[in-house]
Amino acid sequence: MDIAELPRALDPQLSPDGRYVLYALSHADWKAGRAVWQIWRQEIGGGGPLQLTFGDNGVVPGFTRWSPDGRTILFARDGQLSLMSAGGGEATPLTRHATSASAPTWSADGSAVYFLAADARTGEERERARVRDDLYSYEEDFKQRHLWKVTVPTGAGGAGGPRTAGAFGCCGGEQAITSGDFSIASYRMSRDGQHIAFTRVPSPLPGDEDKSEIWTMDANGQNARALVTNAIVKLEPELSPDNRQVLFLASANARLEPYYSQNLFVVPATGGTPVPVVPDFPYEFDRATWAPDGRSILSVVNMGLHSEVFRINVAARTFTPLTEGRHSIPSAPAPAWNLEPRAGKLVFLLDEPTRFGDAWTLPVAATDLARVTRVTGVYDTLETTFALPRQERFEWKGADGATVDGILFYPSDYRPGVRYPLVVQMHGGPAESDKFGSGPGLLLNYVPVLTGRGYVVLRPNYRGSAGYGNAFYRDVVGHYFNNMAPDVLAGVDALVEKGIADPDRMVLMGWSAGAHLVNKLITMTDRFKAASAGASAANFISFYAQSDVRYIRTPWFGGTPWQKDAPTDLYWTQSPLKDVAKVKTPTLFFVGENDARVPLAQSIEIWRALRTNGVSTRLYVAPREGHQWGELRHQIAKANAELEWFERYARRRPYTAEKAP
Repeated sequence: MDIAELPRALDPQLSPDGRYVLYALSHADWKAGRAVWQIWRQEIGGGGPLQLTFGDNGVVPGFTRWSPDGRTILFARDGQLSLMSAGGGEATPLTRHATSASAPTWSADGSAVYFLAADARTGEERERARVRDDLYSYEEDFKQRHLWKVTVPTGAGGAGGPRTAGAFGCCGGEQAITSGDFSIASYRMSRDGQHIAFTRVPSPLPGDEDKSEIWTMDANGQNARALVTNAIVKLEPELSPDNRQVLFLASANARLEPYYSQNLFVVPATGGTPVPVVPDFPYEFDRATWAPDGRSILSVVNMGLHSEVFRINVAARTFTPLTEGRHSIPSAPAPAWNLEPRAGKLVFLLDEPTRFGDAWTLPVAATDLARVTRVTGVYDTLETTFALPRQERFEWKGADGATVDGILFYPSDYRPGVRYPLVVQMHGGPAESDKFGSGPGLLLNYVPVLTGRGYVVLRPNYRGSAGYGNAFYRDVVGHYFNNMAPDVLAGVDALVEKGIADPDRMVLMGWSAGAHLVNKLITMTDRFKAASAGASAANFISFYAQSDVRYIRTPWFGGTPWQKDAPTDLYWTQSPLKDVAKVKTPTLFFVGENDARVPLAQSIEIWRALRTNGVSTRLYVAPREGHQWGELRHQIAKANAELEWFERYARRRPYTAEKAP
């Protein structure tokens, strides 16, 4: 319950004059059963934080923006965009669009706001829905998403007039910038406001992400030009300050072949061949933006156990870290960093072992390791209120001699020489990595609760994880679990050998790809006394067809299960279901009823197998939830069920569940 009540910060935004930071801050709303977000403002020079928005529904985190003159704040609430004075006060609606407005961006002069919205249903479609004539064609019932522009009423964002609360008027004229049988996945305005770089996809379906294309056009939608059209996922295109080059991110090598560590590319704005900015980059690029000088790029770089801000010299193809520490810059669920060129600073969140995401700033002019400045104090009392676990890098050798590492969390009462029960938590992806700090999904993983109850927790970055170079990342290609599972077992062996972990009291847990790995490991060994798999796959053949995304899986197995001469033997050999008769470990399964990424059918397959074979098991299904759970009571129920299971089978003692209010 303490974790559920803990506020989380997202989407820091620096004012154009560099004096203030806006951020979204959550609180647990038990009536709504979810986290509700409000906008807060913090003066960089000091003073207390100021809450700017109120109301039961809160705001949508990730969509808050300062106007170019810094006098107006744009934000999203209840599916529409609103304006308010930077000093606070009553908000005024900006849009009354037929569908939800998202991803807003101010025009350079503040006279308009661009946003994305799905096409509206036709009158005929609304009537059919009303009378429940609602038969639909699977994965063809979507609406394309396009770019729109809305005029800002006089009195806001540089358009002239007073900036008093409620003085903006409402709902200027809307204009469609793009239209047609395609969707805009993302876009960025050029620094001068005259052009737009965007990613275009055939549909908004996740399965079409690998068909994304990089385009540019004028700000009015004219002179659209395709720059990069090959079949790989491409993200975050941005024009350079002189509008001569476009940067973008793609999980590809220099030949634009898929399934490599996410790389940073540039391509001429007139068209041409994209090239990686840093050939053979040893880490992974998470995010990127042009520095104001146009000669360098600022990037968030995943380095495995931590992420840092780097400066990339485009001409020299060299890179320099600007931050260093036991921390990470979150990449989800909303952007955790932003560049404000007019203020000459970056603002970003740092997730640290004793601070789970305060906002910091860094001068853009920094050329080497610089001192970052903390702005917010959301977590000032966290370390003094709670016994937080000590976090350390833990390194071991995989079965083939490769170096593997992870984060080790010590029990709050740790004493050297005493063996403790062990929880192995495995991240998703698998192309992700666990880093210092609280990590994503704090309420689903609840590490401080586990360490508070006397468990050691290991988060291993096994083969297939991101941030360790292409060889490490691509180890899953052709033999998915080949080194992944042995890496985890070797890490457990190392903890036992060092006298930290009790080999008779060990449990496994994971979510998504981490849960696929749980399913595999329980077919390989019975040394774990209990296990928990959330949103897990059991049968890679059926999973391929059931999931909403398939392109990342094709490289793992060398083709689809339904092509001529399909590699079905490899799909089946790597499937946990193949060896499920060997499982003896009591195992829980959790899945969202509406999970499109790893659907319910996968959990049913392996749960039914264990149940039929006489293995202790339960399958919990969360109504309304997708792949990532959002309802507080569902997350608390999961934690209670797991803790009861782990305590029963690993420690032979009862557990008293915590009750939600």
